[in-house]
Amino acid sequence: MKALVAVVAAGMVSCSMLAFTPTSAIAVEQSASEKSSATKNKRVKRAQTMREQVFKRLEVARDLADKNQYAEALEELESLERMRRNSYEKAMTYNMVAYVHFNQEDYPGAIKAYEQLIAIDNIPESLEQNTLYSLAKLYLIGEDYKKALGPLNRWFGLVEKPSAEAYVLRAQIYFQLEQFKKALPDIKVAISEEKAKGKKPRENWLMLERAIYYQNRDFVSLARCLQDLATYYPKGQYWMQLSAVYSELGKPMKELSTLETAYDKGLLDKENQLISLVQALLSQEVPYKAARILSKGMKDGQIEDNARNLSMLGDAWMLAKEYDKAIVVMAKAAKASGKGDDYFKLAQIHTERQEWKQALTNVDNALKDNKVKNRDSVRTLKGLVLFNMDNLEAAEKVFVSLKKDRPEDRMAAQWLTYIQGEKQRRAYMAEVQ
Repeated sequence: MKALVAVVAAGMVSCSMLAFTPTSAIAVEQSASEKSSATKNKRVKRAQTMREQVFKRLEVARDLADKNQYAEALEELESLERMRRNSYEKAMTYNMVAYVHFNQEDYPGAIKAYEQLIAIDNIPESLEQNTLYSLAKLYLIGEDYKKALGPLNRWFGLVEKPSAEAYVLRAQIYFQLEQFKKALPDIKVAISEEKAKGKKPRENWLMLERAIYYQNRDFVSLARCLQDLATYYPKGQYWMQLSAVYSELGKPMKELSTLETAYDKGLLDKENQLISLVQALLSQEVPYKAARILSKGMKDGQIEDNARNLSMLGDAWMLAKEYDKAIVVMAKAAKASGKGDDYFKLAQIHTERQEWKQALTNVDNALKDNKVKNRDSVRTLKGLVLFNMDNLEAAEKVFVSLKKDRPEDRMAAQWLTYIQGEKQRRAYMAEVQ
């Protein structure tokens, strides 16, 4: 499961990535809202007009704001409060107030103005839609996700065909509120709409979908999402995450094929990525290819030739029965680490080659390390080496010691029986001669 942590870490969509454009301060297209309302069989709101004097005052305020003269712009708008205005003119005044505050990055001020705007009755539906959408984004920027959801859901109730971006926005809000099951349908709608248009879904949309599947513990769907990410946006990290998901699903061959595909595409260039591939190859008993990849990575400077990696390379060459290469590498690993485990591996290779003297030297070095793993296995190997060096007395002492420490050790008992038989055979042969 630890290998999947990165899946969530990059799944968030930053609020700073959200496009934000304040509602136009002067013009509102009322015919579009009337058409939308008629389509939904709603009562068509009676259109109101803006008087020229109000229009000009709003234009002055906008020009001042665009020149960064915010205090003067707000003074101009405050003076409008003393005028008698219809609901449309009041709404456009609040809209301009929000515009001025937004340009100053005074988001609470902009929110307050928008809240006052949507509280007005009989405003054009298109203005209400734009304001609700902008209000939701402002709450999202301020990370007030619960409040963002209210105006956004009202907006969804007004528009005939919400955009894919709007579905993503609501999915993000649900995600932040940890309502992951509610977030899923919205992000799926947005992505499917893009695919239906023959377009590739945006990367951050797929990243959000990926994070939602992870939170829902739906690893089958997570794998499908990561396949999309790896296909549309071929990056090593997505292939690595996909392999981690296959590992979580208990599909080691798919895990391996995913890593191999990424490697063949030249997408794995970091040490941890290459080591993951090597470990997957070794787990599926493909040691020769694992060794080749490790060797190339070290030669190209992508993999550090430290004791740990050299030991892994030695293991790979040994499993591939490339003993000449294994000895060279494992000797370097043992010298670099000084660990008994590496000397033990080196002793095993020399034993395979029946190089008994070298095997004994390395097995003794292994036993000098009090932290060596499987110490009894190391002692057993020493007894075997001594026997093959025809030193029966020394070999017998090793197995007697093992049997004393571990009475249940059947191998030590078998060796002792064998050695006793060999000693008797030799004694008999000496008497006969």
